[in-house]
Amino acid sequence: MLKSRFGRRLLLLFVGCAVVPISVVAAVSYRHVTQQLRAQSEIRLHQANKVLGLAVFERLLLLDATLKSIPPHALIQLKATRIPPRVGSPAPRQTPGGGDNEAGRALIAGLDLLARRRFVALEFVEERGRRTPIFGRLESLPTLSASDSSDLTYGLPLLTTERRADLPSRIYLLRRVDRRGGVRGTLIGEVSPEFLWGTVDQSMPSATTMVVVMDESGHPVFSSAAALPGHEERPADEEFLTALTRPALDSLGAGLDRKPYVSSTAPLVLDEVFIAPAWSLVLSQSKTDVLGPMVQFTTMFFGVVLVSSLAVLLLSVNRIRRSLVPLEELQHGTRRIAQRDFTSRVSVTSRDEFEELGASFNAMAAQLDRQFQALATAAEIDRAVLSATNAGEIVGTLLSRIGDVYPCAMVSVTLVSSDDSKSLSSIVHDYGDASRREVRADLRSSDIQDLLDGPEALNLLVTGEEQLPSYLLPLMELDARSFCVLPLRFQHQLVGVIVLGDRGEAMPDGDDRVQVRRLADQAAVALANARMLEQVRTLAYYDSLTGLPNRLSYKERLAQALDQANRTGRLVAAFFIDLDHFSRINDTLGHEVGDQLLQQVAARLRACCREREDEVGPAAEAIDAEVARLGGDEFTVIMPGLVDPQDAAKLARRILSSLAHPVRLGGREIFVNASIGIAIYPYDGKDLETLLMHADTAMYKAKEQGGSSYQAYSKSMNATALQRLTLENSLRHALEREEFEVHYQPIVDAQTGLPVAAEALVRWRHPELGLLLPAEFVPLAEENGLIVPMGEWIMENACTQNRAWQEAGLPPIRVLVNLSSRQLKRSLTDTVGRILQKSGLESRYLGLELTESVLVSRQKEGTDTLHALRAMGLHLSVDDFGTGYSSFSYLKHFPLDALKIDRCFVRDITSDPDDAAIITAIIAMGHALGLKVVAEGVETDAQRAMLRRQGCDKMQGYFFSRPVPADRLAQYLAGRRAGARNGGRRLHSAGVA
Repeated sequence: MLKSRFGRRLLLLFVGCAVVPISVVAAVSYRHVTQQLRAQSEIRLHQANKVLGLAVFERLLLLDATLKSIPPHALIQLKATRIPPRVGSPAPRQTPGGGDNEAGRALIAGLDLLARRRFVALEFVEERGRRTPIFGRLESLPTLSASDSSDLTYGLPLLTTERRADLPSRIYLLRRVDRRGGVRGTLIGEVSPEFLWGTVDQSMPSATTMVVVMDESGHPVFSSAAALPGHEERPADEEFLTALTRPALDSLGAGLDRKPYVSSTAPLVLDEVFIAPAWSLVLSQSKTDVLGPMVQFTTMFFGVVLVSSLAVLLLSVNRIRRSLVPLEELQHGTRRIAQRDFTSRVSVTSRDEFEELGASFNAMAAQLDRQFQALATAAEIDRAVLSATNAGEIVGTLLSRIGDVYPCAMVSVTLVSSDDSKSLSSIVHDYGDASRREVRADLRSSDIQDLLDGPEALNLLVTGEEQLPSYLLPLMELDARSFCVLPLRFQHQLVGVIVLGDRGEAMPDGDDRVQVRRLADQAAVALANARMLEQVRTLAYYDSLTGLPNRLSYKERLAQALDQANRTGRLVAAFFIDLDHFSRINDTLGHEVGDQLLQQVAARLRACCREREDEVGPAAEAIDAEVARLGGDEFTVIMPGLVDPQDAAKLARRILSSLAHPVRLGGREIFVNASIGIAIYPYDGKDLETLLMHADTAMYKAKEQGGSSYQAYSKSMNATALQRLTLENSLRHALEREEFEVHYQPIVDAQTGLPVAAEALVRWRHPELGLLLPAEFVPLAEENGLIVPMGEWIMENACTQNRAWQEAGLPPIRVLVNLSSRQLKRSLTDTVGRILQKSGLESRYLGLELTESVLVSRQKEGTDTLHALRAMGLHLSVDDFGTGYSSFSYLKHFPLDALKIDRCFVRDITSDPDDAAIITAIIAMGHALGLKVVAEGVETDAQRAMLRRQGCDKMQGYFFSRPVPADRLAQYLAGRRAGARNGGRRLHSAGVA
C-alpha cells in the first residue's frame, strides 16, 4: 500500500477507519447495481412491447379480414331484408319465409359467430347516407376528412379513433364496398376493446406494468390502469402522459430525483395496411417494482455507511473531498453504462491507481459495447430458431390460421419424411364441418421433382380429363374442384406441400396468393428447423450404435417410472448390467468387432425384455421392461409395475441365459458374460440417484463373486462401499494433515544378535478410527495412486530419522523402505537422490524392498531403474520371497542384495518338516546366488535357534521387537550391546518392544 501515491495520502487519516473507502466503493457498486436493475427492466419492457405490438397488429388484420369476408351480394340481400331503423328505435323483426330472408339470417348468423367478439357494432352505410345495421347499433358515426374519404375509394381499410373526455377512445374500422352495378357504400365497425386489448396483461413482465397506447397527437387510445378491475374511469395522469411523450423515451433516462418510472415505447406502424397514422405503445414500471430487490439491502447498507461516515467525518473531510473527484467521475460513467451509453469515456488525471482504474473502466465500456451488439444479433437469431418447436405444432398452426389468409374450403398439409418414404402422412382439415383427419398420401419421385422445379404456387382446376398428382386425392374425396398447391422448400429440398382446395371455381386475388406464399415460406423454414431439432433430440436421447435410449433418456424414463410407482403403489426394478472382460475383445479382435458384439447384446436384451415366459414361470402382465445403454459395455433395464420382486430375478436369469449362447461375428464364436446388479424401489432407494447407485453397488458385488451372475442390493453392500469411500476421502488429506507416522522394526544379525537394520513401516493415526495398520489403507492407496507421494514421504522421513540417530551418536544401521510398483519408474532415481541429498544420509544406509510380483510384472522397465539405484550404493532386497512367482529366472536379471523369507514359512518351521525344508532350500539357493537371507516373523526362541543352525543371516520379528516409534527404537539401539548378551529377552523386559 505504501507504494501507492493514493494510499500514502490516505494512510495517516484512514488508520482504523477502513470502512470509509469501503463505503465509497460500495456506493459506486450500489449505483451500478441499481442501474443494472433498471436496464434489465427496460430490456424486459422493450421485448414485451414488441410482442404486444405484434399481437395488436395481428388483431387489426383479423378485424380487416372480417370486413373483407362479407360478400357484397350478401349486403344486398341483407339490405333487402331489413327496414331502415329510425335512430333510437329497435330494429324491426324479419318476416319469416323467403329465400332472401334466409340468406340474411345466414349472413347474420355467420357474422355473429365471427365478428360479435371482434366488433361492438357493425353497420353498412350507403353513399346516400342510409345505414343498414348488420349487428348492434353504432351510437355515432366517425368523422372523416376529405383525404380519408378519398383513400377509402381505393379499397384500403381506414382505422380512426374518436376521443372522449371521460371514456376510452372509440376505435372504428371502415372499408369501402364498391360493386359495379350493385351495392356501394362503407362498412363501419366499432372495434371491441375486449377483443383488441383483452389479453394485454398476459404478455407483460409483471402484473403492475402500465400499458398506454397513444395516437399520433399523443392522446391516449388505451390505458391499462383504467382497464384493471377496481379502477374507476378517470382522466389520464397529465404528469405521467407528459413524461411518456418527452424525448428519448426509449431509455431509462430518469434519475432517482425524477418520476420513478422505467418506460419503453415502440411505434405501431399501421399505414402499410391501413389508412391510419402510427400508434405508440408505451410500457412502464414503477420504481418500487424495478428496485424492489434492493429495499432490504438499502436499509441495512445506508445505516452502516451513515454510522461509519459520522465517525470519520472530522478527520477525513478535506482529503476525501479531493479523493472523491475521480470516484464521482467513475460513478457518472457507471450511470452512463447503466443507461446503455457505451460511447462516453471517463477522464481521470489523478496520477495514481484511480487513473489506471479509469483506463480500465474505459476499456470495459468499449468491451461492453461490442458484447451488447453481439447479444442483440444473437437474440434475433435465437428468436427465429426457437420459434420452431415440433412439426405437429407447426402443422396445427397452419391448419388453423391459413384459412384467414387464403379463403378456401379445405386444406391439407403433407410432410416429406427424412427416410425418403413414398407413403406419407397427410393432415386434412375441412372448414365446412371443422373436421380434421389423417390420411395416407403417395408422393412419387416425379412429384417431388415437379414441386422442386415448378412455380412457387400452382393453381389447378379439375376438368375430369387430366391426371392429377396423388397427393391431391384426399381433397378430391371431399369434392374439391380447384386447388392451390404450395411447395414447402428449404435449401433446395422439399420439406412438404400445402394444398388449398375449394368446391367452387373462384380464384382468390393476387394479394391473397402473396400472403399465403409468404406464410408457406415461413412454414418451410419452421418445419426444417423442427426436423433438425428432432434429429438433435434423437442424437441426444438415443445411442447411435445400438439404437437404445442413452443415459439421459434412461434417467428420464426411470424418473417417470418411479413417479408412476409412487402413485400406484407398485415396485420398480433398476438393473445395472456390465459385460465381463469386454476390454479383452476390443484389445484382441478390434473395436469394430466390439461394436458389433454390443449391437448383438443390445438385440438380445431387447428380446429378453419382450418375452413373457421363462424357465421359472410366467412374468407379471404389468411388466414392460425398457433397455438402455449408458455407455461402453454398460446397459440398464427398467422394470416398472412390479408386484413381486422375484419377477426381477426371473428377468435377470433370462438375460444371463440369453447371453450364455455364443455370438458369431466374422466367422468366430464369441462368448460373453455379464454381471447384473438389481435395486428395487422403494426398498433400496426412494429417489433416482440412490436407486442407480445401489444397483451399481450390487453389480460390483456380482463381479467380485466371479461375474456371470446377478446380485440384489443389500444394505451391507452400501455400508462397505460407504466405509471404503470415506476412508479414501480421508486418505487424500492425510498427508496434508500430517496424520501418518513411521514405526521401525529392527533387523538383527543372526549370529551376534546386534541390530544391523530397521524396516520403516507406515501407520495412519486416523482422527476417528484410531491407529490403522498398512493392510487397511495401503491397497486403497495403490488403487488411487496416492501410494507415490506417500512412499516418497516415508522414504524422506526414514532417511531424515536415520541421519538424526547417527548425529545423536547411535550405532549406524541401514533403514529399509518398501517400494510400490507405481514408484518403480525412471524418475525414481532422481527422487531418491534428492531425498538423500536433502537428509544428508549416505546411500549405503538406505535399502529398498520389492515384492516378487513387482519385479516380475515390471521386469522390462524396472531393470534399468534398479541397476541405477544399485550404482548409487543402495541396498536392494526381495520381500515376501516364496509367496509369489518363486522363480529363480528373474533373480539373475536384477542387482539384488538379499532375500526375505515370508513369515508363513517361519511360523511352522519347528513343527512342519515341509516348511523347514523350504526354508533350508531358500537359504541355500540365496547363498549360492551371493545373496543374504533374512527371515521375518520370528516370534520364539526355538524359531531363532533353528534359523541360526540353518545358516540364516538376519532375523526380524516380535521376538526381538515389535514395530515401535523412532524414540523407542533409539532406546533399543542405545542398549543393543546389552540386548545381544541377553539374546533379546532383556529388550522385552525393558519395555522397548
